[in-house]
Amino acid sequence: MVGMDRKHQSIVFAILLPITSRGLSSPDTCLEQLAKFSESLLSTTSQEGNDDVKIDISVYVAVDADDEHLLSQHPSKPENVLRNSGILHVTTLVCSHPRGHVSTLWRDCARRAWNDGCDYFVLIGDDVVLLDKRWMISIHEEFLRAGRDEGVPTGFGCIALTDVSFPGMPTFPVVHRTHMDIFGGEVVPEVFINQDGNVYLYQLYRRWGCSRMISSRIRNGVGGSGNARYVKQHATKWAFDTLDHSTKTLEDWMTQRHPKILRKLTIDVIVPSYRVQLPLLDGILQLKSSSTCSVMFVIIVDDPNSPQIPELQKRYDGRPDVRIRVNPKNIGASATRNRGMDESAAEWVHFLDDDVVPHPDLLLEDEKIIRAHPLAAGFVGNSQFPPADSVFKTAIHLAGVIDYWNIATKWITDVQQGTYVPWGVTANLIARRNVDDGVKYDLVFPKTGGGEDIDYCLKKHAYFVAHGLQGFHQAPKVTITHPWWNDGRRSYWRYYMWSKGDGALIKLYPHFSFRDSAPNSSELFFLISTILSPLIPLRIIKLRTFLAAPASVVIANVVHDLYRHLWRERRSPASIKSNLRGIYWMIASIESSFIRMASEAGRLAGMLERRETAWFGYRFDWLVGRKGEAPRLEERRKSRERLALSLCFLAMFVTASR
Repeated sequence: MVGMDRKHQSIVFAILLPITSRGLSSPDTCLEQLAKFSESLLSTTSQEGNDDVKIDISVYVAVDADDEHLLSQHPSKPENVLRNSGILHVTTLVCSHPRGHVSTLWRDCARRAWNDGCDYFVLIGDDVVLLDKRWMISIHEEFLRAGRDEGVPTGFGCIALTDVSFPGMPTFPVVHRTHMDIFGGEVVPEVFINQDGNVYLYQLYRRWGCSRMISSRIRNGVGGSGNARYVKQHATKWAFDTLDHSTKTLEDWMTQRHPKILRKLTIDVIVPSYRVQLPLLDGILQLKSSSTCSVMFVIIVDDPNSPQIPELQKRYDGRPDVRIRVNPKNIGASATRNRGMDESAAEWVHFLDDDVVPHPDLLLEDEKIIRAHPLAAGFVGNSQFPPADSVFKTAIHLAGVIDYWNIATKWITDVQQGTYVPWGVTANLIARRNVDDGVKYDLVFPKTGGGEDIDYCLKKHAYFVAHGLQGFHQAPKVTITHPWWNDGRRSYWRYYMWSKGDGALIKLYPHFSFRDSAPNSSELFFLISTILSPLIPLRIIKLRTFLAAPASVVIANVVHDLYRHLWRERRSPASIKSNLRGIYWMIASIESSFIRMASEAGRLAGMLERRETAWFGYRFDWLVGRKGEAPRLEERRKSRERLALSLCFLAMFVTASR
């Protein structure tokens, strides 16, 4: 209880309270806020303790040495406010640090409280209000519960209050003196200025399953997800070396005292969502991991005007393992995934599209494959589609535009030979996060996607292999089902746009590109329109001959694909989960030509928009040389055959028109 004689106390809570009179409409406003905080502290702790535990409170106030308003009397004005409210154990620390360095003030307060023998350390702000009674005993009991659940020493962990102004964020964490002992009296490393220190503590102990968020609430007046009274300064790359170094310190400490206690694997599932389809997001957020793996979900909404946002927040804001963020405007899939990585502090991230249906054991399989190959850059999951029960769905398969979605079922990695999976779609992709490789999704690719996943995987692979690690492995048991876009309704636009983006890979990766033996359909259309059309007014060629040229190209492509799908490269309908047979399989084969030609048109359109005409006639090797020359030779053969057929049909048309 407040004011208890120190010799009878069992547990002391240190309230670490930086305060400033700056950045407000009046210098006295901070004292008014402090009075409200004091009132809430007293009202919520008046019944603290129980028959076994007695609780005392000490408040450590940190004031800038040049804050003349607060230090104009002795004791300081903040100390007087606290004492007048009935809080007897108050210590004022006058600190000479740059303005706004809140984390530095926390460090000073924590070190003093540690030297004074305090047990719990509450990192808090001067504009907060505590809302629930007995929150201190709740924190103490949660530390005890974490110790029992995870087998760790009592006090090992980080417990956060629920910040109603920033749900899901451990804004105000509490640590035990065990933490201070391990780190020599330093509550957070010096790299932290005024941001991220709270998240650092929570993420640090998450790796042992000892980060918890209790239901006791706190309200943050200024700051949190909004603006603060100081310039927010984020610690540079703290989620890499800083976090890993601290993890190693804890791991060494634990190994010396409790060698059987192992840290957990940490994975963050990152889901960019434009459509905010709640039933599908519900399925993702219901995934379960094993007791040896800690998983958090980062949902980033890329449409701030989505009417589903309030319901999403209502359902999941109370879950500490779910973090919901909303972009201020639509920034596209790549930029949103980058934000997700910035939000993450896990060792691994698993990218999922927001419209997939994951297999219930997805996270269990994640952990298995990661533990089997800890040096990998990442893992390409198995992305399946529902049965192809229509002509259009079957044609999508036959067109080859989704051939690589299930590459995990077709590829065998040989580490010795370096034949890693070349890339995987971001609908189901696992990547190592806590290696500072600087790899992000390149915003040169379209917002809607196309090529960015290949570029990301290739850059990640190159860094890891260059540093003696491994590339991407296949993960055939990490399975999701991706629904047919637009419920399978016919549209070629998606495949056009994909290719418009992935065509940029040709210039970005010339060593993985090659010149084709003949122009493809869109390039032939382009040549016909630019070379032959000016000849019509000059009467060098006839209009019907001009029109016969593109018709010949279309017919040649259709005939060639019929030949491939009905004879030379015929595959079983069951292999693509199609129920089509006979004439319907033939029709699907014909439609596949138009899907493929739409894809080729998008690739040329993107190239022209980017003014990359020097790369006209080049193709990207989707297997990036890891299957030798065979894929390139096959592509060249098909191009030659289609061109030969086009010329044959054109000759037939011209001959028939004479």
